Amino acid sequence: MSLYLVRPVVDASQGDMTEYVEGSDNRKLETLHMVLEDWSGNDIVTTTPGFAVTRRLADSLSNSGLTGFELKDMYLSISENGTRAMREKNVEIPELVWLDIKGTFAQDDFFFEPGRARLIISERALVFLQEFDLTDARIEEFQVP
Repeated sequence: MSLYLVRPVVDASQGDMTEYVEGSDNRKLETLHMVLEDWSGNDIVTTTPGFAVTRRLADSLSNSGLTGFELKDMYLSISENGTRAMREKNVEIPELVWLDIKGTFAQDDFFFEPGRARLIISERALVFLQEFDLTDARIEEFQVP
């Protein structure tokens, strides 16, 4: 089975309301708060270790049969720089949904690299995601150590 490392565009930073699972070494989130610093229009964005997807992608994921994630509500704020950047680009504030990664390594379609908060996906998930805007994401084949 081919696996892929996905490095989404970083259009955000972590907000003050982000909470980590106690004892998780800051890799597992209890609550996600993203502060948009820009908006490139990609359907998946990150502020490590959190990932968010557009409502359009979230709706499709919920009916996809793919495994290893939960779609959850999150806090979303926009920085002054983000507001300025979106005005300059004449884009609207996106509706984002938290893509909470829960999968087991090489068993689910979405999961983290062991010991790291890097998103790994199955080939099936890659084919699905290619229908969406991942223009600024870096995607490369993941070599299992």
